Amino acid sequence: MNNALKLFWPSHCSSPQFHRRSGYIIGWLTKPATACVAAIIPDIELCDLQRTLSEFCASGEYSEFAHINKVCKLPPRILGTLSADLPTVSTRRPPSSMSSMGKDPWITVVLDDGYVPVPVSISHQGKVVDLASYEVIFYQQPNPKHLQFLALDPLELDISHRPPPPHDQKDTATMENLNKILGYSERIVGAPPPESYDLLSVLVQINSSYYLEKGIQKSLTEKRKQCMSKWERLQSGIQTMLYRLWMWMILRPASWLALAFRKMTLGPFRCCLFVCLFAAEVTLHLLNMRLPKFLLNAVTLKDLSTAGQQVDLRLQQLHFWPYQYSMLRKRNWANTAETRAYYISFYNSMWLVANDIIIGLAIGSFLTTNRYIMSYLLHKLLHEYTVESLQSMMLWFLESPAGLKLNHELGNFLSELFLWLIRLWTGCMQGIKPLTPQIIHVIGLSGIFGVSMIISLLSDLLAFMTLHVYCFYMVAARIFNWQLMILYSLFNLFRGKKRNMLRNRIDACDYDLDQLLLGTCLFTLLTFLFPTVLIYYITFALGRVGVIFLQAIMETLLAFFNHFPLFAIMLRVKDPDRLPGGLKFDIFEHDYFSRKYHRLWYFIHGLMRWRRQQHGHKASGKTSPGDRHHHRGNSKKRSSRGGGRPKSVRFKTSNKEGTMITSSAATHGVVDSRHGSYLWMWNSPIPFGAIFFQYMLLWKRLSAHYFSFYYFKCFLYGEPIKPVPKLQYPMLPERRLSLAAEWERLKANLFQSISSNHQHYKVT
Repeated sequence: MNNALKLFWPSHCSSPQFHRRSGYIIGWLTKPATACVAAIIPDIELCDLQRTLSEFCASGEYSEFAHINKVCKLPPRILGTLSADLPTVSTRRPPSSMSSMGKDPWITVVLDDGYVPVPVSISHQGKVVDLASYEVIFYQQPNPKHLQFLALDPLELDISHRPPPPHDQKDTATMENLNKILGYSERIVGAPPPESYDLLSVLVQINSSYYLEKGIQKSLTEKRKQCMSKWERLQSGIQTMLYRLWMWMILRPASWLALAFRKMTLGPFRCCLFVCLFAAEVTLHLLNMRLPKFLLNAVTLKDLSTAGQQVDLRLQQLHFWPYQYSMLRKRNWANTAETRAYYISFYNSMWLVANDIIIGLAIGSFLTTNRYIMSYLLHKLLHEYTVESLQSMMLWFLESPAGLKLNHELGNFLSELFLWLIRLWTGCMQGIKPLTPQIIHVIGLSGIFGVSMIISLLSDLLAFMTLHVYCFYMVAARIFNWQLMILYSLFNLFRGKKRNMLRNRIDACDYDLDQLLLGTCLFTLLTFLFPTVLIYYITFALGRVGVIFLQAIMETLLAFFNHFPLFAIMLRVKDPDRLPGGLKFDIFEHDYFSRKYHRLWYFIHGLMRWRRQQHGHKASGKTSPGDRHHHRGNSKKRSSRGGGRPKSVRFKTSNKEGTMITSSAATHGVVDSRHGSYLWMWNSPIPFGAIFFQYMLLWKRLSAHYFSFYYFKCFLYGEPIKPVPKLQYPMLPERRLSLAAEWERLKANLFQSISSNHQHYKVT
C-alpha cells in the first residue's frame, strides 16, 4: 500500500457538473505516486490548455496568480483526464504532445454514479498500468479571499515574536541526550519516511488551488471572448458601448471627484497621523523615564499608577497599528499563517477599542450623573472597613485578644502609635471629602478613552484611599523583619556560631562570656516580645492582602477589556476554517455526494420506505407472537448484513455496440471502488484554549508571582511584595519602530494606495 497512488481530490469536482463529462485534470505532482488535484477543465483542446497553463503564472497580467510557482515550488501541470465513460487501453495513454514533453505519469479517472472519483489506470514511461489499489483523499477547497487555509500545525495567534525563555543546564543536558538517542536510532533503524514533508507540500498546493482554478478559468474566458462569432461580437460590442457610456456620464466624474478628494485629504491626514505618532512617542518617552535611584528604587513613571500603564498600552497599540495595517496590505504567500495572525490581531484590537469606548461612555455618563451618591458610598465604605475596623482592632489589642497574654507596654505603644496615625489620616480624608465628587466626575469624563481608563483611575483612587493601610503594613513588616533577623543572629550566637559573609556559610565561633550573657538576655527578651509584634504584623498584612485582592480584580477586568479575543471567537463560530488547529481524517461515505446533490430524491425514498415499514408492521400485527419474533430476527439479520455503509459503488457503461457490460472487473466495463480507500481530510478548528492564550499567559505570570516560593518567603519574612511588571503587554513587540521608519512606511503606503486607485480608475 506504500506504492499506491495517493490522489488529493477537491470535493467540488465530485458533482453532477462533471458527471459523464470529459475534461483535463489540473494540479501538482509531488511524487510519481502522489498527486494533488486543483481543478477539472472541460471542453477545451489540449494545446490551448497547455499554452494557458504555461503563460498565466509567468505573465504579469494576473498579479494574484504570479506567486504560485514560488510558493508551491512546483509548476502546475496536466495530471491526466477525467473520462465520461470507461476508457479503452488506447485512450488511457497520454497524448503524443504530452509524451514528447516527458510529462509522465498520466492518470485516468472516472466518476461513478455516486460522483465518486475512481482512478482507473496510470501511464508511466509509456506503460499503462491498471490500478489495483489507490487512496483518494477528499478535501474542501479553502478560499484564500475569505482567509481560509489548511495547516498541519495550529494557528499561532501570538505575533509578539518574543524569543523563547532560556533553558537551564538540566534542560539543555536533557535535550542533548534526546538528540543523541534519536541520532543513534536513525543510524540503526533508518531515517523516518518523509511523508510528513510531502503532506506539508500538498497542503501548500491545496491552499493555492483556488487561485490556480480561478486563474485558468479567467484566462480561458478572456480567450473565448476573442473567438466569438460575429453576432456575439455585435452583442458584446453593444453591451460594452452602453457600459462605457454609463461610465463616462455618471461613474467617471464621480471617480474623478473621489480621486481628487483623496489626493487633497491624504496629505493632511498623513501629517495629522504623524503628529499623533510624534505626540505618542513623546508621551511614551516621558512615561518610561526612571526616577533617581534614591527615590522609589529608580521605578519608571508608568509603574507608579495603573492609569499610566493603561495609557502606555494604548499608545503602544497606536504605534503598532500602522505596521499591522501595512502587513495586511501585503499578501504574503510564503507565510499564510503569519498574515492571518496579523489580520486577527489587528481587527481584534480595533474591535476591543471600539467596545471599550462604547462601554466607557455608558459607565462614564452614569458616574458623572451620580457623582455625589458615589462619593458618599465610597467614603462610607472606606471609613467603615479601613478606619473603624482598624480602630476596633487596636483597642482590642490593648486587652487580651483571644486570651493571648501579649506584652502590655509594647502593645500599648504600638496601639497608640497606629491610633494616632489613623486619626491623622481621618483628618486628611475630611479635607479631601469635598473634592471627591469632582474627582469622580473627572473619572467619568475619562470614559471617552474607554472603560479600561475608568477602571485604571478607580484602581489608582483605591490605592490612594488605602494609603494608610499600606503605610501601616510597611511599618509592621519592617519591625517584624528587623526582629526576625536579630533573633536569627542571636540564635546563632546562642549556639556558638556566626555567619561567614565572605563564604556565605555558618561557621563555629568562640565568644567571650560577656558576649554570651548579653546575647542570651537579648534573645530571651526578643523571644517573649515576638508574639506581640507577630499579631500586629498579621493584622496589617491581611489588610494589605485584601487591598491587593481588590486591585487584582480590577487588573483582571483590565485584562478582559484589553485582551479578550472577541474577533477570534466570532471567526471560530462563524467560519472555523479561518482558524485551523490541525487536520483530522474521517472515513468517507460513498453516498455522501449523492445525498448532497439529490436530497429530494433521498427524502422521498426514505418517506416511501418508512410507509412501507408501517404497512409491514400493520400486516405483521395479525401474526402469532412466535412468527412475529421470527420475523424480527430475520429483519435484524438482514439489516446487519446490508444496512450499513456501502463499501463500493459501481455503474455500468456501454461498449461500442451500445450493449450494457455487466462483468465485475474494471477491464470489462464496470468501475469498482472497492480496490481503493477513501478518506475525508477536514480542517480541525483551533481549540478555545489556544484562542485564550493571552489569558493563559497572564495567569501563568500571576500564578508564578503570587503562588511562588518568593511570595511565600516575602510574606514569611516581612519583606515588601513587588508588583508584576508589564502585566498587560502580552501582544506587543519588545521594540517599536522609530519615527523616521514610521514616516517612510506611512508615506510609501499612502502613495501606493493613491497610485493603485489612479490605475484602477484609469482602467475602468
